[in-house]
This record gives sequence, structure tokens and C-alpha cells, in this order.
Amino acid sequence: MREMFKDWVENRHERVRQWKDEHQKKTFGYLCCVAPEELIYAADILPMKLTGSSDPIEVVDKHVVHYACPYARSILDLAGRGVYDYLDGVLVCNTCDILSRCGYYWRTLVPREKETVLGVEMSPYVMFINHPEKISGRGVHDYLKGEYRIIKQQLEREQRMVIDDERLHKTIAIYNEHYDLMERFHEFRRKDPLVVSGSEAFEVEFSSLLMPKEEHNRLMASYLEELASRPTPAEKSLRLYLSGGGVDQFTYRIYHLIEECGAQIVAEDIGAAKSYVHRNISTDIEPLDAIVDHRLDVHCPHTMSAEYYPHKNDERWEFILESMAGTHIDGAIFFVPLYCECRNTEYPRLKDNFQERLGVPSLYLDSDYSHGSLNQAAAQIEAFVEMIQG
Repeated sequence: MREMFKDWVENRHERVRQWKDEHQKKTFGYLCCVAPEELIYAADILPMKLTGSSDPIEVVDKHVVHYACPYARSILDLAGRGVYDYLDGVLVCNTCDILSRCGYYWRTLVPREKETVLGVEMSPYVMFINHPEKISGRGVHDYLKGEYRIIKQQLEREQRMVIDDERLHKTIAIYNEHYDLMERFHEFRRKDPLVVSGSEAFEVEFSSLLMPKEEHNRLMASYLEELASRPTPAEKSLRLYLSGGGVDQFTYRIYHLIEECGAQIVAEDIGAAKSYVHRNISTDIEPLDAIVDHRLDVHCPHTMSAEYYPHKNDERWEFILESMAGTHIDGAIFFVPLYCECRNTEYPRLKDNFQERLGVPSLYLDSDYSHGSLNQAAAQIEAFVEMIQG
């Protein structure tokens, strides 16, 4: 079963193209975990998480400054090289400075002409959401709901359909089933000794951001039965927490490097669904309101609560504690893309919290998404693991 998840991860572009050909449906890419992929799914479009790669940069240097986030530069380079030409639309969020500008860069690198009325695109190829940095407080919910209504209207025009409450309720049911299955899956990651490696968990998580949720749910149901009967390893592994990095092939390689050094990632704070989503979508309120509330509960490094500093850092720390509850970690690795202002700003305080509150050592890795940085990371990880093991 693992091979099916792994195949979608390692051959994601081919698998999505194949799915489109078989089902004759559209695919929209989105750049950030705060994107309301449920709205895309309700429009009978496959939402797909956009990711970069470790391939050398070829075309984006002409457009994007060198000191921009290498994760975003890698995604834009793939777009400029035509790798993402199979997409029918792209959803951009203002998660950080570079991502907020990706709408302009994408239109420049991948120009598409769409139907216009009085010079205005009714269903633009590149859509944009202003996601509030402050995720609590007066007016936040209504503001984001207004943003979602605009996206919903654009999707309705694209598909020539009405995304009514019935469609949203069906989508919410599918996504809640997914969250339930993933929570059951993460129970296996808390076991000691581990029955699921970090790289295997990443494949399961990553593939869920690429394939249709209904298909992933069917696979997960069988996969969980398989895990329940999997024998427990005789030896224990060093248990690590991973913070930072993007959801892509480069971070996937970091998981493998850590395992080659004799350790395992048992929990993480990266841009994947389970990393940021710890509860189901409410079924007790209007569906669009429920989706808005759900996304406002995403505590990524660029968000803050209505409380003033330093409470914002405490809120992030409480979220991180929740994400690794029951995992009994021995150390933490901060894997940060070079020039990432969001991750680098919070790193000093989080590092101190791990050390002072948990007595857990940490390792800082930055990367420019080159193979050379992988070699450097391998040496640092090996030394870190040896230090903890004594």
C-alpha cells in the first residue's frame, strides 16, 4: 500500500496528468496550507498542493531576486519551465512577502488568456486571497468570509455551476473523513518502538495533498488495517521533531537523511495538512462559515492572535506542543529555507523553549535547495544524532 502513496509523491506530475485524462476534469494548484481547498473540491476540481524540487534553477533568475525564498523560487522555476502547464488555475495566498507576489510572477511566467467582460476576467487563471495575519479578534471572520465568497464566485464562473450548501456539506464530510483517518494514522507515529517511519508518514501526508481526497480516504482505510497487523520493530529509534521546510521532494530527502543517520521524525510543523489541522470542520454552522473558522485555526509562522506580543509566540508554542503531544521526542530540527523571514523570526524563541521548557536540544539547518546544501545537512544531522546518543 505504501508504494501507491510513494508513487504519487515521486511521480506527482505524471499521476495528476493521468488523472485528468481519465476523468476529464480540471486541476487547480494552490501555494499554501491556508488556501480553502474545500471550495475547489466542491467545484468538482482537483486541488493540488504546488511544490518545488531540487532541480537547478533555469529561468526564474530573470524575474525573481536571488535572496527570495528558495522554496518559492523553485516552484516558480518549474512553472516557467512548463512543468505545471497542465494546471487549469492557480490560487495564491499572501502568506509571506514572496508568496504574496507569486500571482504576478506566475502570470508573467505562465501567461494565459481567459474570457473577460469589460476587460475583467470572470474566472482568472491566477486567483488571490488576502488571508489575515491576525486570525482572531473582531472582524476577522467576516473579512475572510468575504475573500472566500470572491473565490467561490470565480470558481462558479469557471465551472458554470452553483456551489450550493449541499455541495459544501458533501465536501466537508469527505474532508472530515480524511482528518479522522489521518488522526488514526498519527496514533501509530506515537508508538514506541515506531511502526511507521518518518519518510513513510511524509509520503502518506504528501500524497493526500495531490490526489482526490475520496481516493486517498479509500486507500487509507486499507492502509490502517495493514498497519494494525504490522509487527513492532525490536529496536527503538531516536525520535525527532521537524520544524520548517516546504512540502516537496527536497524536504522528503531530509526525512531520508535523518533516517540514514539512525533517527526518525515522529512529528512535524511543516506546510502539510496534519501539521496545521488538528480538528474537523464544524457541521453545526453554515458550511462556508465552518470552512472559514477551520482555516482561521491554522497557526502557521505568519499568523498571530489578537493578543499583543509576546503572547503571539506563546500561542505558536502551544500549537507546537499540541502537534507533538505523546511523541516523546529526543531532539528537534529546524529546517528553514534560506531567507525565510517567517521561520527565522520565530526560531530563537522556539529554540529556547525546546531547551528550557522541555530539555530538548535542537539543530538549525538552512538550505538554498541545492545538492550541496543536502551534503552539508547530512554531516550536521549525523553529528547532532551522535551528540544526543552520547
